[in-house]
Amino acid sequence: MENWDNLRVFLSVARNDSIRKAAIALGITHATVSRRITVLEEHLGNPLFERTQQGQCLTPLGQRLLPLAEAMEGDVAEINRLAFSADTGLSGPVKLSLSESLYLGLLHKPIDDFMKRFPMIKLDIIASDLISNLAQREADVVIRITRNPPDSAYGRKMADSPLALYASQKYLANRPVPDQWVAMDYEPARKPVLSAHVIAHVSSPTLAARLIKSGHGVGLLPCYLGDTDPGLKRVLEVDLIPDMQIWVLTHQDVRANPRVRVLMDHLYQAFQACRPIIEGVKK
Repeated sequence: MENWDNLRVFLSVARNDSIRKAAIALGITHATVSRRITVLEEHLGNPLFERTQQGQCLTPLGQRLLPLAEAMEGDVAEINRLAFSADTGLSGPVKLSLSESLYLGLLHKPIDDFMKRFPMIKLDIIASDLISNLAQREADVVIRITRNPPDSAYGRKMADSPLALYASQKYLANRPVPDQWVAMDYEPARKPVLSAHVIAHVSSPTLAARLIKSGHGVGLLPCYLGDTDPGLKRVLEVDLIPDMQIWVLTHQDVRANPRVRVLMDHLYQAFQACRPIIEGVKK
């Protein structure tokens, strides 16, 4: 296991071209990454990286080692998935990954209910908009806003998730001409869809919702976030804009794990109840 951990660190440095970035990705210290690479190089008798202006570049030995380490990574991940799938208990951990905006706008109550219903399941919640690597068990269950779920994933499409235009009541009471636009770092919501000038640019839907709610302008938000916030009003002069889909997914290899099954079934029921909100039917 110690040798595999060294190879895991090697893969992270190779993929990130940086010891610092590898440390962040792995959640360990810069010193630990450097030490593990040194131990591996001493064991092999040759350097694996050379420092250049572009970052940490693989030596010829490092280049030959890379595909072998990647193959080992796949084997170790498969062993972990098989071991997890063979666990028949309803007591223990399960990792759930979902976006922060989905949790805050829609799923905090269903997840709270799940934790009360299954107190022996340790729910590890990962707030991320990135698609977790199910094969590597970065998460056991993911709720993803996407049009293209991974081929190896098992699960269901829960709903279509359109965008709508929102503003605060305060803003609408003294609405300027042209409008002020809260832009988001997401292509469909970046440019105004009506006559407006950009007054802010934010990186996430939750930040955009906060600025819009504070009366700074109008902007596009997913309906599950805008329609569930009493401080936001949908601006009906702009029709719903088709956008993404919401999926609940797991890896084929771990779908039989009882904790995964009960969590996915719980999420299926929760999404069935709130599908009209997600699809913008309820205003």
